Amino acid sequence: MMQLTLPSFDYKTKQVLNKTYILDLVRKKYVLLTPEEWVRQHMLHYLIHYCSYPKGLCCLEKRIYNGMSYYRPDIMVCNKFGVTKMVVECKAPYIKLTDKTLGQMMQYNRQLMVNYLLVTNGITHFCWQWEEDLGCFQAINYIPVYQTCAIAR
Repeated sequence: MMQLTLPSFDYKTKQVLNKTYILDLVRKKYVLLTPEEWVRQHMLHYLIHYCSYPKGLCCLEKRIYNGMSYYRPDIMVCNKFGVTKMVVECKAPYIKLTDKTLGQMMQYNRQLMVNYLLVTNGITHFCWQWEEDLGCFQAINYIPVYQTCAIAR
């Protein structure tokens, strides 16, 4: 798998019928190791071990319904009351992050009304914070720690 700008971690893999699976930190089961999953597991590890997000408050690929179709954000982070505070979209390392990716994030936000949006391909990371006074998201140059994320809005 490709080298990412996220910290490496001690992960477990297994081979089944010539396919590689990685042990998911949150779901506690082996999932197919795709380039996107590689990024998702690294970002999840970063959020839990470097930004202090409780593992139990991270949801992966949870289905949300918008009245017409379903969405599956890669990672949703909640506060202790179960309110989603950040949505993370992970792309494969070779995928360029574009306005289309941000549009996808905004679709998720229409349903969830989060404080932070984060998109990453494991190499480049973009994060936005909801600014209540301005009524819009503003780009920030860091990934917020849990304490900051959980108490916002």
